[in-house]
Amino acid sequence: MIRRCLPPASMLLVALGLIVVVSGCGAGAQPGAGSARPPTVPGQTTQGPDLSGVRLPDFVMPIIHGGLSVPNRKLTPGAIVTTDTKKVCSRELHAPAISGAVQAAVYREYGDTSASSVHKHILDLLVPYDLGGAAVKANLWPAATSGTGFYQKVETDKILRQMVCQGDVPLTTAQRALESSWYSAWLRYVVATGHV
Repeated sequence: MIRRCLPPASMLLVALGLIVVVSGCGAGAQPGAGSARPPTVPGQTTQGPDLSGVRLPDFVMPIIHGGLSVPNRKLTPGAIVTTDTKKVCSRELHAPAISGAVQAAVYREYGDTSASSVHKHILDLLVPYDLGGAAVKANLWPAATSGTGFYQKVETDKILRQMVCQGDVPLTTAQRALESSWYSAWLRYVVATGHV
């Protein structure tokens, strides 16, 4: 049940009064004014950067299914044998032999030595031999063969070696990029340069 405090005629007058008050709130606005603009701070530019003449990368991010396989940085910080670009680029492309004992130790450190896990991973050098990496436990990790892992990492190694040997990327830059995040190196040197 609704209780009326005012007679119906008075309620109508109150309602009309509210309409007048509400409509009067916008009276100070300038006619034709668009959306509100933020205040300008003296000395601060309000325009975006001038991108004329800047060539932005033109690439399509590949569709990836599955997870991202990255090494545990505590177990695999990376290990370098040489930073000599001439020596690296004159080497024949090949993967160094890694003893069964070292392979078993790497899988053991990563916590899974089951046959199914070993079959879903391939031991990889974080910094590859072809970029001056060492074939030691500190440079090895089990890269997953599904999702984003082993195959993308091998592609990154190959493209980085080409760039290093062509003089486009310093060897030490390539080595540091792989040690800090091979996935970021893949995005930067493979995907963004259109090698995918």
